[in-house]
Amino acid sequence: MERTRGTGAYRSVWRWHFYAGLFSAPLLIVLTLTGAIYLFDREIDGWWNRDMQAVAAGGATLPLAAQEAAVLRAVPGAVIGRVRLPHSTGEAAVWNVRLPGGAARDVYLDPYRGIVTGTADPALQPTVIVRDLHGNLMGGEIGSHIVELVACWTLVMLATGVWLWWPRRWKLRGVLVPRLSATGRRFWRDLHAIPATLNALLVALLVLTGLPWSAFWGQQFARIGQSVPFVAPSPNFKAPPTVGPGAAADEHAMHDPDAAKLPWTIRQMPMPHGSGGHGVGIAEIEKLLPRLHRERFGGGARIFYPSAPGGVFTISYVPDKAAGQRTIHVDPGTGAILGDIGWENYSPVAKAVEWGVSLHVGREYGLANQLANLAVCLVLVGGVVAGIVLWWRRRPEGELAAPITHADDRLPPVVVGMIAALAVLFPLVGASLLLVLGGRWLSRRYRAPVPAVR
Repeated sequence: MERTRGTGAYRSVWRWHFYAGLFSAPLLIVLTLTGAIYLFDREIDGWWNRDMQAVAAGGATLPLAAQEAAVLRAVPGAVIGRVRLPHSTGEAAVWNVRLPGGAARDVYLDPYRGIVTGTADPALQPTVIVRDLHGNLMGGEIGSHIVELVACWTLVMLATGVWLWWPRRWKLRGVLVPRLSATGRRFWRDLHAIPATLNALLVALLVLTGLPWSAFWGQQFARIGQSVPFVAPSPNFKAPPTVGPGAAADEHAMHDPDAAKLPWTIRQMPMPHGSGGHGVGIAEIEKLLPRLHRERFGGGARIFYPSAPGGVFTISYVPDKAAGQRTIHVDPGTGAILGDIGWENYSPVAKAVEWGVSLHVGREYGLANQLANLAVCLVLVGGVVAGIVLWWRRRPEGELAAPITHADDRLPPVVVGMIAALAVLFPLVGASLLLVLGGRWLSRRYRAPVPAVR
């Protein structure tokens, strides 16, 4: 990688890196730590709800119709929204219901004996709170846009950080291995720059595989499926229309906390429209479960009930390995299968997205995937903290200590190209960049002249 290492270029890149880090660092720590916790969501849920979730296996499970009746007897007047089938033989089934007053509850049911083992408010589950913090800082759509902006500016921070780290002369200590025997600024510089740089590609991979779920970029990316042949062959990889009977996924896909388990690709498709009848019940839906080949991957399939007239039953199976995903839509009036969508129906881009999502949440390659992602997160947090310490130790008392640039300092072309590419690929970066550049121009345009010293 050839580039100019002049002092002016270095100061300019450093200033961009400093402000990208200053903006990103606080929230990036929150996003990274919550992401690290959510890698173990299934384990945390199992421990938190252990008294309700653990059951003794006892032969064949009851038919779903019998389980449904047991739930409705235990919670009179409730309306069932979905059921999550057990992942293993020692787990309860989890039935999500809406109480007469409108509150949601998860009802844990022993599938062998039809006994309710407990109920819980799904919104107060620890992993749901962690997921909301990670996805939108518990700030709804506005928070989701902020998270996306931080994620995209993290890419700017990584790109400029790698440029600053790139050595004039390659050596082991101080370039690839931190000089732990050093003191002061050199010690903190090595702890910040070296682990962060070696971790940069993996962090970028986590950012990019998480962006399809973002509020703005993810929706724009989905719309590519309407015009790009490489994407369009997948009938379920399209942004939903804004009007019409298939305008959006059924309400469960947008508001049910458990709907985040639906494949991202499926969430972007127009949902089929049912006939409006109610001739088909859970017993008929249960007959379709063998299509999922669950014995190859384990349990955990979810069945979503119609939430409004014209809605459909949706069987969603999202195993740890993305290639096993399958979604079946059933008309509740006629029993007709309105959609049976599996991995073989996904376009190449849809497959890449789903593989990336499974990798992002630590499921695709099992425990090794979880531990590798955890290591990436911890190294990222350590690098950010070391950078903050480095800045704090070198800043003059009471000053921001931003890198000073001279009037003739210029960004090297390769860095200009990287930032421009990121601004084009990620519109929120471009929009915020225009604001920054506009503010700099205004400050220079209307800055009061400094009186000459006589």
